Amino acid sequence: MNEMIKILYLFGLVLLLIIISSSVIGSIYSIDEGNVALININAEISTSSSVLSQSISSDSLIASLSEAENNPNVEAIILSINSPGGTVVASKEVAKYIKTLNKTTIAWIRDMGASGAYLIASACNYIISDELSMVGNVGAKMSYLSFNGTLEKYGAKYYEISSGAMKEIGSEYKDLTKAEYDILYSIVNESFNYLLDFVTINRNLDSESIEIIKDGRVFSGSQALAVGLIDKLGSKKEIIEYLESINITDVKIYEISSSNDFDILNLLNYKSNLVYPTYD
Repeated sequence: MNEMIKILYLFGLVLLLIIISSSVIGSIYSIDEGNVALININAEISTSSSVLSQSISSDSLIASLSEAENNPNVEAIILSINSPGGTVVASKEVAKYIKTLNKTTIAWIRDMGASGAYLIASACNYIISDELSMVGNVGAKMSYLSFNGTLEKYGAKYYEISSGAMKEIGSEYKDLTKAEYDILYSIVNESFNYLLDFVTINRNLDSESIEIIKDGRVFSGSQALAVGLIDKLGSKKEIIEYLESINITDVKIYEISSSNDFDILNLLNYKSNLVYPTYD
């Protein structure tokens, strides 16, 4: 037992040294030479992420945006987006923060800028994508697997002991009742309405475009341009042309990395059976 404690202690010490040294080296060698900041969103967006997850946290993205906003040399911020979306709150947090910035923001949608990632893009002053990019997918969803039939097939039973009739809503071990479905659908619909309203206002969409996008379909970049979801087809060249058109010249782009934090508390938590809506 003592040996195990020693091993865990050494492991923690090594991990701490790695984190500290990375921070020190980063501060020494990171030279912010450039007047345009580039921030990548290359994963699903969540409120909490770790080195073990395949997502990026809203806190880390907001920290990167804040760094760019507070850098006096930065005149504009590019968000390079390749993401299917994320949780509704995380996507909303980043989008709302972008709206508070005093610098020009450009969303550059690469392969995909869908759902929550598109919510973030729509908060920017200008959106560029390739003609073959996947754009839009404006909607919210909840989903989970039900194993109730499988349990019955093998003679297993699920016993529910809970404090309220709806406490076990979304449990994968029981069928969803009509009342439970209605409750969950109302939450999904509330999240969807927020997303649709935000996009409609920020993109100044007409009623025809709203009717087209509200079914949650995904668009190619060229289709997205036709309904007003983006401003221009193109890539880095077109971004530089846009920056020059608003008097940001001699463009030098530097990248701000958004790192995921390691948090041991992510491995230990109160877990609910509750499913929650996502923009993805």
